[in-house]
Amino acid sequence: MARKTRTRSSVLANAIDRLAACVREGGRTFSLLAVACCLVAVALLLAIGVPRLRIALDERSWVEASAITVRFTNAPKWFDQIRHDEVRRRVAEAVGDGSALAPARLELARTALLESGWFVSIAQVRLDGGDGGNAGFLVDATFRVPVAVVLHGDREHLVDADGCRLPADWILGQRPSQPHWISLVHASEPPPGLPGTRWSGRDVQAGLELLQATFDKPWEHQIAAIDLAQLDRDGLVLLTTNGGFIVWGYAPSVATSAEPPASAKLHNLDVLFARTGHIDNGGGRIVDLRTDVPSVRLAADTLNGASHNTDASAATP
Repeated sequence: MARKTRTRSSVLANAIDRLAACVREGGRTFSLLAVACCLVAVALLLAIGVPRLRIALDERSWVEASAITVRFTNAPKWFDQIRHDEVRRRVAEAVGDGSALAPARLELARTALLESGWFVSIAQVRLDGGDGGNAGFLVDATFRVPVAVVLHGDREHLVDADGCRLPADWILGQRPSQPHWISLVHASEPPPGLPGTRWSGRDVQAGLELLQATFDKPWEHQIAAIDLAQLDRDGLVLLTTNGGFIVWGYAPSVATSAEPPASAKLHNLDVLFARTGHIDNGGGRIVDLRTDVPSVRLAADTLNGASHNTDASAATP
């Protein structure tokens, strides 16, 4: 009898164990189903919510091209409001209407700035939130610095120290009097087609080289123009603001025994300016710097075919 009781107890225990195992297995299955349902729900939320969120953000950050602004971290004083407005319009046309968060927007603005011809390089373009929104761009750029104008035909074209044409030109006689830009006249080659492109022709480069040598001289403002027409014969000629001419000769970088070095020529002009207040010895004269002792003659006599020379000892070192 005791043996039968033990057998029945074992069967009952086994049944309870199997039931417990089924419950445990069902709990794991339920947990897996719950996790799967959560993942599906999250995926659905992302698939539906993210595009809607993107649309909402785009709508809130929509910018009309006319509202676009451009600011520079280091704009020089000569880059006036007129030039600034021209660049802003160029960027606005390139970017157009759209979301301020559009990925291509910054690159479009950067490309438009580089193609304008005003900049050597663009270090960074970022959204400008200075006005409480993202309608504008803040630009960190290296500007091309204008140093002269090149006259070709009846137009004067602004150029930098490397001879790159800048996007500004005027009909002869109509450019502003300030700042004072010396004109390079009688250039042999026409202006390059695109702004930011270097002007071809060694005469323009020679004129810019001479211009560079006169930078920061107290008499620089007395130079009205540099004539390039006789580069291969008499050399470069400075035209002064009061009607005088200074025959400079070879470009400053040309070393030759036929002429004094550039340093000696500059010294002679310094002496003339210190003693007379004029680098052309008073106007209406031609000063020739191509000899160790500069010569001075009246321009009117030369034009009439005479060879009237005056004493230029005041200009000697």
